[in-house]
Amino acid sequence: PLSFVPFSCPQEPRKRFFHFFLAPSGETLQNKRDIKKGGLLLKSILLVRHGQAEHHTRGLTGGWTDVDLTPVGCRQIEALAKRLEPHFTGHAFDLVASDLKRAVQTAQILGQPFGYSLTQHPGLREMNNGIAAGKTEAEARKLSLPKTTPILDWQHYPEGESRRQFYNRVAAAMEELTARQRRPLVIVAHRGTIINILCWWLGLGVSGAVHHNFSFEVAPASLTVLRCNRWHENAIERLNDTAHLISAGFGDKILLDL
Repeated sequence: PLSFVPFSCPQEPRKRFFHFFLAPSGETLQNKRDIKKGGLLLKSILLVRHGQAEHHTRGLTGGWTDVDLTPVGCRQIEALAKRLEPHFTGHAFDLVASDLKRAVQTAQILGQPFGYSLTQHPGLREMNNGIAAGKTEAEARKLSLPKTTPILDWQHYPEGESRRQFYNRVAAAMEELTARQRRPLVIVAHRGTIINILCWWLGLGVSGAVHHNFSFEVAPASLTVLRCNRWHENAIERLNDTAHLISAGFGDKILLDL
C-alpha cells in the first residue's frame, strides 16, 4: 500500500495521526498484529451511508426529513451486505445507526442476515434543517436565513443547527461510542454525519475543514473503513468505496469537470 507522511493538527487539543492506504477494490489490507481470523481487523469502524432514499427522488430536502429507502436503495444495501458476508459471518460487531428511517432500514438490511442487534443513536442524525424538514427544495430555499459570520455558526434554517453544532453533536456521539468499543463498530448514517466523523477521526474538527476548504465525497450505500493501525495512528483504510454497486450493475459514475 501507499502511505503518506503522518500529519497532526496543532490547533486542535485532540492530536491525531493518520495514514491514507490505497488498495485495489475487493482487497482487505491486513495487519498481522491486528488481524482476526476471517480477515476482520480489530479496532475497526465501518461507516455506511444509507442507500438511495425517497428524498433523493422526490425533490425533498434531506436533513431531518424522515423518509424510507427506495426499492433501488434497498437493492444497493443488499449488494453491500452480500459483499460483506464473508467478513461478517461468524463475527461479532456492534451495529449502530441514526434513528432516521432511511438509516434504520439500511442497518436492518445489513445486520439481519447475521443476527446483529441494532442500536439507534439520535446523535448520528444528519444535520438538523429545522422547519425545512419535509419540504421540497424549492420551498426550503424560501425559508433559508441570510448568511452570518462566522460561517460555522450560521443556521441555514430557523430551528436548525449550525455546522459547529452539528459537528459537536456527532463528535460527542463518537466519543461515547468509541469509549466503550470492544469489537468492530458498524455505523450507518448520512453524508454530513460521515464527513463529520472523518473530521473527528483526523483530529481536524469542523473548523479545520472550513479553514482548509476540504470535504469528502460520500455516495449513497458507500463503505468507508477507519482503523487504528500498527503505528497507533488513525488510518483511513477505505473511503467512499462503491465497488459492490458497480458489480451489482448500478454503474460507475465519475464526476469530471470537462
